[in-house]
Amino acid sequence: MLFIDIIIVLSAILSSLWILLESFYYTRDKPPVPRTDGPRYKASIVVAIKNEDPEVVKGLVENLSRLDYPDYEVILVSDDSEQDFERLRQIELPEKFKLVRRDVPQGRKAGALNYGVSLSTGEILVFLDAEARVDPTILTRISAHLSQAEAMALRLRVRDPKNKLQVLYSEITEFSMDSLFRGRYLKGLPVFPNGSAFAIRSSTLKRIGGWREGMVAEDLEIGMRLFLNGVKVGYADDVVVETLAPYTWKDLFQQMKRWAYGSGQLFPYSLSLLRRGMSGIEGAIYANQWGIYPAYFVMLLIAGIVSPVFSSSLLSWVLSLTLFLISSLVFSWRSRTREYDLRIPALMISAFLTGYLLGLLNAKFSWKVTPKVEREQGLWIPLESNIISYLFLLSGILALKSYLVQGTILLAISLILLIIP
Repeated sequence: MLFIDIIIVLSAILSSLWILLESFYYTRDKPPVPRTDGPRYKASIVVAIKNEDPEVVKGLVENLSRLDYPDYEVILVSDDSEQDFERLRQIELPEKFKLVRRDVPQGRKAGALNYGVSLSTGEILVFLDAEARVDPTILTRISAHLSQAEAMALRLRVRDPKNKLQVLYSEITEFSMDSLFRGRYLKGLPVFPNGSAFAIRSSTLKRIGGWREGMVAEDLEIGMRLFLNGVKVGYADDVVVETLAPYTWKDLFQQMKRWAYGSGQLFPYSLSLLRRGMSGIEGAIYANQWGIYPAYFVMLLIAGIVSPVFSSSLLSWVLSLTLFLISSLVFSWRSRTREYDLRIPALMISAFLTGYLLGLLNAKFSWKVTPKVEREQGLWIPLESNIISYLFLLSGILALKSYLVQGTILLAISLILLIIP
């Protein structure tokens, strides 16, 4: 049936286009670095904390206490239970530090950040996560950047990767910084900041209404809102915030699922970007990348299920699969990946598909903090991945009755999804 063939090919073009765009954005060129001998604004560092290991928070305090900057403060906002908060209170805080607890933790992470901002007195605001570690000169560099821009995305870098998963995650993060942040910034495209490494003038944040509470991807939302309000977010490639990679495949799955949920939840809002011309269209694609990645596979799944009633041609399957594989090979070549594991794309398909769908439906979502301490994998049965795998198995069996190649492709996808640990 021609309609099914067209949808299959279009979904492959959509998924492949974003993969190719990521490859195209990648660059080794570095943006200019502003001089650091200009004005130095008072800085407030705000960190939202929930279910964090006290040793992780203690390490953050020790790291930030060594900042070489004349005027700054650190506000740690805890959404922990009273018992866990008492453990945090055992940490010795320097004079410039403040640890507070919200009695009513509403609005998710964005609510905690807004609470911290309400207590701040700085002209510039820096938002970090508990596992962040920074250079002593970071505020000097941020102050220089914010003398030229109203908001800045900072460079993330994974520190001390130990196992293969963490090495893979580190390489993915490096490529993402060089492509989706550095590359897009140099091409004049809208930069959507990562909430783990973000700086903004306090006056600008106040003008746009602060963080939007209740959002799972509060950083993506504020990035879109800044763009819609005409605020150009810069990218500070020289300002590095070190972070940690997930230790286990389960942790990575939950983190990717959360990213995808946040994107799906913001889908209606992302459509407002379309009225801002080509940059807005590209921004909307960026904002929905977690749904775009698995779009092709979703269409293949549907095509297999409806195959007893609606036929699809072998040509459309071969053409679309070839296009997707070529784009994936180009991405692999451009990203200069040294480590590779088939579990990564399999994990992405399952996590992005389930997370994005739940976000679109605005289903109930439980925020799970990615653990920052080393621990054993333990027994993990990825329910979502298995369900999707069995759906592809069913789809393949249905397609095999009339279409050998199409059914075989679907069965192969089913098996690949089962390799996730």
